[in-house]
Amino acid sequence: MGGVQNFWKQHNPGVSKSCKENLRKNKKAATHQRSQPSIQAFFTKPATTHVPPTIPTPSRIIAYAVEAGSSGPCTMPVASVAAPPVPNTHTVNVLVTLERAIRALPTLPEATETDEMAVFSQRVPTELDKEEAWEYLDPLLNHFLGFNRSVESISKALRGGENGLAAMVRYLKEFVSWYEIDEGLLEGKVSRLVRAIQMW
Repeated sequence: MGGVQNFWKQHNPGVSKSCKENLRKNKKAATHQRSQPSIQAFFTKPATTHVPPTIPTPSRIIAYAVEAGSSGPCTMPVASVAAPPVPNTHTVNVLVTLERAIRALPTLPEATETDEMAVFSQRVPTELDKEEAWEYLDPLLNHFLGFNRSVESISKALRGGENGLAAMVRYLKEFVSWYEIDEGLLEGKVSRLVRAIQMW
């Protein structure tokens, strides 16, 4: 028996064991092929698209010290201020002796702006030449401690408060420190003042 009838007898497609096995393998292969694209897509990373930043990066800022003027801002150098030199030991001792005498004083009348001692409540000038500094200080001291003035008269003119002896001592300390006044110029005048203080 040949032809179509023989094919159906031998193979009985869809029913015989060998046909069923072949159909199962073909179906499995087709299913595997359909699943490959999705599996490959799962493990393949999409291309990264670089997005430019939306927050601007701040630029470096350089600061300058400026001073406004009539012609516009301009840079100004910072002037250094030198500290006054330290007076020599003997001059310091002369002023320390004066301060000790003042601490032993009883309460003095309050000085006013019109008193003789009030002249020492002013600011110490710092623009003088050292060679001319004593010529500036000497008349101020002579105004209160003049050579022709007695110690008794000086003692009666002593005053306390911010415009009195305290102002005078402060002024002398700052002036001597700034201009390095020689102790020999101060010693005689300060000694007269100490004697006048000790009379109280």
